[in-house]
Parts: sequence; structure tokens; C-alpha cells
Amino acid sequence: MRIDPINQDLIFFILLVAIIVGLPFGIRAYDRHLELKEITDGAKEFTLTGNAQRGWLLGEVQANDILSFRQKNVPIQHPVIEVFKDDQVVLKLRSSDVTHGFSLKAFGVYLSNGIKPGKTVFVPFKADRTGTFVFACNVYCGDIHQHMKGTLVVKDRPPSDPDKP
Repeated sequence: MRIDPINQDLIFFILLVAIIVGLPFGIRAYDRHLELKEITDGAKEFTLTGNAQRGWLLGEVQANDILSFRQKNVPIQHPVIEVFKDDQVVLKLRSSDVTHGFSLKAFGVYLSNGIKPGKTVFVPFKADRTGTFVFACNVYCGDIHQHMKGTLVVKDRPPSDPDKP
């Protein structure tokens, strides 16, 4: 049985459209699959997105969420992350525009390969000491590179109340 060339073209067109439409869903499902492997149970999870115009932004931010025609006087972000001592922490690092780096020297975190746009880099560590620690971009990324900093605050865990269960 032969398929009419017009029907054959239609079948190939529908198949092509299905692949193009389904591809982003497949990629996102694969990313979620990888994400589950990287995050341990009970870990405090934080997403940081690097942007060459705004600095580090807390949360997952897409490039089109922060682009505007009026880029003058855009505030530079300096996020503060607070955790308790001995918490397991996972930083999900992303970039919305160019390749960024990341360094949290106090906990031995130094990314030398960079954080590329559209990819997520997972950084797990244990907050094993109290204090205030600075994290920064360690790959030159633009005019405000020197201001791409944030703070990790590790506090002592409050004593549990004996009257509460």
C-alpha cells in the first residue's frame, strides 16, 4: 500500500511539529530528573541567578523578566541567605545572560568552569560554622562584576523549648 505524497508530507509535518513542541517539555523533565539526584532530603535549597546588569538575584529569573529599554539606575542586588549551623545547603546557581562564576571561600566552594545561561549548577555544602560569609562572582561578566556579591549568614540553632513537643 502506497501513501499519497501529500499525505506523507502532512505526516512528516505533524511529526516535526510534535517534536518541536515536545522538546522543551522533555528537556525540563530531564532537568527535574537531574535535580532530584542533586538535592538531598532535608537540605535547605536556594536558587541564585546571576545577571550582568543587576547582580545576584534570589530565585530563578529569566532574562526576559529583567530586560527593559530603560536600564539606567537599575539597582544592584546583594541577596542575603540565612541558615542555621549544621544545615545541609544546596545552592542552585543559574545565569540569565552571560557566563558567571561563583565563589564561597569559607566553605571551599569555587566554580572555575562557570555558570552558563540556561544551565543549573548545584553546589551542596554543610554550613558547619557560624558567621557572615560573602559569596561572589569569580568570572568577569561585565561592568558591575565587582558588585556581584551576596551574603550567607549562618546562625546558631535556637535551643528547643522543653514545653513544646
